[in-house]
Formats: sequence, structure tokens, C-alpha cells
Amino acid sequence: MSENLSAYANYELGEAFFEIINKMVIEDGIPFSKLGDFEIVSPSWRKLADKENKSSDEIKKVDADYKMEIVDLADSCMIYMAAKTGNKTYKFTLDDYKKFLSQTNADKSASLNDKTEMENYNKKIETQFKKIANHGEESGDNLIDNKDFAAFIYALDMKGEHDENSKFTGFILNGRITPMSYALAYRELREDKDNMISFKLRCAYKNLFES
Repeated sequence: MSENLSAYANYELGEAFFEIINKMVIEDGIPFSKLGDFEIVSPSWRKLADKENKSSDEIKKVDADYKMEIVDLADSCMIYMAAKTGNKTYKFTLDDYKKFLSQTNADKSASLNDKTEMENYNKKIETQFKKIANHGEESGDNLIDNKDFAAFIYALDMKGEHDENSKFTGFILNGRITPMSYALAYRELREDKDNMISFKLRCAYKNLFES
């Protein structure tokens, strides 16, 4: 295993993550609402997070443990992707990513019947790849690594909050990826513009690795 990956990362966890989120989308970003949420945190984390009147040390532990569990999950996904693509550098190119999608049936686009549809499909996949690889920035190294994927998982958990006047007040994290939030991200990742998932990816990367 790469020395840059968590000692707690494992193939089975990465496999479970992809299998579940792949089922969350029926086709072209339509959520499978009957599927339950994906828990990205442990029961022990949730127990402490739900505790009332937490001490300052407990609040810090909730934040630190959340980030650690996100990294463990992202590193597990890297191991799974490496096994499927044969790329053991844990840094994945666009070609690696396309190979991974084809091998894991992770794409729910309609069947492609002509050259134009194929070109449009490839453009959307490239857009999706670049947003994840560059964590929402306009440019970057165009390689998906464990930090990029940790930011992606974190972004999937970012849910907007609004006040009684429907004014946006910020994001919350509850350790769950819902079919609706994943389907929305699935669609936004393929939009060739700076959008909400781009913003979330940038915030997620900064919160995880630059704060």
C-alpha cells in the first residue's frame, strides 16, 4: 500500500462506497429515492456528534475524527480504483477514470447511438473528471488523488441550510450522502460551468487540507 494512504483504508470499504452511490442514480442524474443514505462516518462519531453540551475538546474531536474518517474512506476508494484500473500510483488520469467507469458500470447515461452522442458523452465525463481532479478549481494537475477524492466525498455531505425566510445561511455536515444530494452532484459535475458542486469542492478541499 502507498505510504500516503491511511493504514485503515481497505478495498472492501471502497467497493461498498461505489456500489451504493452507483445505485443512487437511475439515469442521467435521476435519484433512486427508495435507496437509503450512505453513512460515511462510524457509529461512535455519530454518538459523540449527537451529544448535547459537548466540551470544547469534544467539539474538536468531532471535527478531527470526521476529517479522519473522510480520508479513510477516500483512501479506500483509491485502493479500489487502483485494483480496477491497474494504476498503483493512486493518481488517476482521465483515461484511468474512463476505464474505471466502464468496468464498474458507474455511468448511468443513456445508450450512445452515434458519433455526436459519443462526443457529448466524452465531453461530460472529461468535465466531471476535471472538477474532481482539480477540486473545483478552473485548472490543476488533472489527476485524481486521495486528497481530491476526500474533497469530493466531503462535498457530497455538504447540505445547505436556510432561515425562516428561505435565505441561505451556510452548510451543514451530518455524515450522510443521500440519493437526492448525490443525483444533484452527478448532474452538476457534468455541467461545463462553475456551479454549486464546484464551489463545494473548493470549500471541502480548503476545510480538509488548508485550514
